[in-house]
Amino acid sequence: MKTALVIQHNPHEELGVLYASILNEYDFCIQTVTSFDGFFFSNAPELSTIDLIISLGGPQSVNDDDVFLIREQKYLYQATIMDIPIFAICLGAQLLAAAFEASIFPTGGYQFGLRKIYVTEDGDIDPVFKNFTIPLVPTMHGETFTLPNGAVKLADGYMLCRDGSYEKINMAFRIGKSYGFQFEPHLMLDQFTVWNEKMADDYEYMGRNFDPVEQSGINLREFTKYEQHFTVQAEQVFKAFLDTFIN
Repeated sequence: MKTALVIQHNPHEELGVLYASILNEYDFCIQTVTSFDGFFFSNAPELSTIDLIISLGGPQSVNDDDVFLIREQKYLYQATIMDIPIFAICLGAQLLAAAFEASIFPTGGYQFGLRKIYVTEDGDIDPVFKNFTIPLVPTMHGETFTLPNGAVKLADGYMLCRDGSYEKINMAFRIGKSYGFQFEPHLMLDQFTVWNEKMADDYEYMGRNFDPVEQSGINLREFTKYEQHFTVQAEQVFKAFLDTFIN
């Protein structure tokens, strides 16, 4: 049996039932480490025992003086050098980017909901990313990253900043066998419903151009409407990743 290490940074930002079931289908044992219960990554599993790493999102910043994140960044770097595939999401993507000398910085805005991505030519032919046939993805972030050294850009997008301007930002990259997503490809309606309740205060970060209550309702309606498409796409992307780099 293979081992998948899931790194979780927030109690409400989980791997989810869909991806857990796919890992079970592919004969993975799931091991989870968390940054919110006093674990400082000092006892992280030896990389030689890990076949796959999934680093999830969270409210922290890579620029925080956080012992867990500092150690995780080094861990992700070493894993990439060892050709251990990484599926890095949101904060996880920023940590992976920073591990390869990318800069992480505030965008001047905040995304919470469905946003369009613009897939690059490299993204269109990438064995994993080409499965994003619906370029509408769940997002929740206020920071972005420069392209890491040695990385291939797969998608970018636009942030509506609080001053009304738009900022072009990187949304996905590949480096070796590892992928960084500045969005949540695994997020399903059941998880999003939890986010909409437990992290409702995040809507305030979007600025005066958005009414938090109105935006929450819009997001929930849109996500419900497109749930079937997101589920199919999420499954295709993750299975393509596993088929390409694990099996």
